[in-house]
Amino acid sequence: MSRPRPRARLAVLAAALLVGCTGSQPLPSPSTPAPVAADAVQDTNPQPRERLRDGGLLRFPLAALPTQWNPRHPDADADARRVLDPLTPEHLALDAAGRATPNPDFVTDVAVSHEGHTVVTLTLNPEAVWGDAAPLTAEDWVATWRASTGQVEGVAPVGPLGWDRVTDVRAGASAYEVVVTYAGVDPDWAQPLVPGPLRASTVASADAFAWASHRDAHYAAPFLVAHVDQAQGLVTLERNPLWWGDRPKLDTIMFRTVQAEAVAAAFQHNELDVWETGTSLDRLQQSRAAADTTLRTAPGTHGRSLHVSRAGLLADAALRRAVLMAIDRAEVGASDLADLHEPPRTWSSNLLLPTQPGYVDQARATGLANDPVRAAEALDAAGWVEGPGSRSKDGQRLLLTFRTPIGDDLAQGEFEVLAGQLAAVGVRLRAVTGEADLTPVSVPVDAFPLARLPEDVASVPAAAELVARVASEVDPVRRADQASQLARLAWQEVVEIPLYQEPQFVAVRNGLANLGAPGYATTDWEDVGWTS
Repeated sequence: MSRPRPRARLAVLAAALLVGCTGSQPLPSPSTPAPVAADAVQDTNPQPRERLRDGGLLRFPLAALPTQWNPRHPDADADARRVLDPLTPEHLALDAAGRATPNPDFVTDVAVSHEGHTVVTLTLNPEAVWGDAAPLTAEDWVATWRASTGQVEGVAPVGPLGWDRVTDVRAGASAYEVVVTYAGVDPDWAQPLVPGPLRASTVASADAFAWASHRDAHYAAPFLVAHVDQAQGLVTLERNPLWWGDRPKLDTIMFRTVQAEAVAAAFQHNELDVWETGTSLDRLQQSRAAADTTLRTAPGTHGRSLHVSRAGLLADAALRRAVLMAIDRAEVGASDLADLHEPPRTWSSNLLLPTQPGYVDQARATGLANDPVRAAEALDAAGWVEGPGSRSKDGQRLLLTFRTPIGDDLAQGEFEVLAGQLAAVGVRLRAVTGEADLTPVSVPVDAFPLARLPEDVASVPAAAELVARVASEVDPVRRADQASQLARLAWQEVVEIPLYQEPQFVAVRNGLANLGAPGYATTDWEDVGWTS
């Protein structure tokens, strides 16, 4: 039976973790959409522990076995992090929208004050132990902070972001109390704390920080490494007998090396239970062909966007706005992901994804939405005269370039859609493989998107005061309003053209519960299992 978790106070803490125009041409009339509450969803087949059977095997593919077993070492690749995920549970859990609450297996209470600067006091679970039964204490947090801020020669952990804003970490009234002090008032104080600490002894030196092999003493988790078979390319995890929380439902997790071209067949032949397909049409179709499986999908943590070079012709903000209004971003998303049952969510903010708290549709807010008629009028007003093939001005043709790297079918498809949309208003688009006026990119958006603002947004004219306010405002409602004002300035400047929120796709065997496409949510590995 699951033990109760103290969610009432944690919900209050979660709330604390939320979050003019330029150019010579007049802007379209804006509307005033309200900020939306985060409507993030995850597709994980959520089930209570009581409905899961005790035991079972879960099988994942790997491209290669890990050669670095420290999850925060620069040499730990995606395969290593996949294996290590069940061995390194987060100490602050995230929901699908990226909101943090303490994980009571590790942190039983959090106290936060913002008087002059932010001070966070964590009360650690005294039952939490490393794999050799040593307690997890404030010493581990202090050592992790020191290593993450350049105080240990040769040690430079990768992630999480935010330690650079912390000025001190020390033990409090006991070894199970951690006091974290920030440089200023920090509304995103949870960011560096989410994954928890590394063990103090493992960050004491460069040699200690590099884990060429696994050791139980390095991890505090519901699972441990039972066996690594180099010849067969297998990593096997089993229940950790020292785990103090709910007993894991699975008794074994297995990772098996499979060549990329063979993963689809292995999944179809029931040799794998989980396959992260990505958005490849071929892989999606192959996953759907597998019997007794389900394709789980949810809005993801990346957005598809067009990087705008504000040089050459696009140095003119009025021209950038005309290009923005000429582009039907929903059509681009529908074309990119034509195999979806429903199109992806159009993305209309330079700061937040549509499923993050405080998101505002800035296309509506500014009036700079898809409207070819108004785009053409804006080009007329800017002096671009219609002519054969494209508009021109002072003898210069209105020709923009679009980057399509060799072999990038997604970018090539986007070029074809955009070329037609822009041609309709007299703008010619040409594909190039190098630097371009418009470059399609996949943009990762952090669970704490306002903690470190994109440089092109922070540098928008007249944005400095808003940037400073967003960095230090702890009231979530006021901060959301300030962030919306800043995002509105960035949208009017057209510093980037967001297209859509990229979805997650994960194919799984039927009956698998509490795992799939999570959005920003972290995984409670002890609750992953098979329905009865």
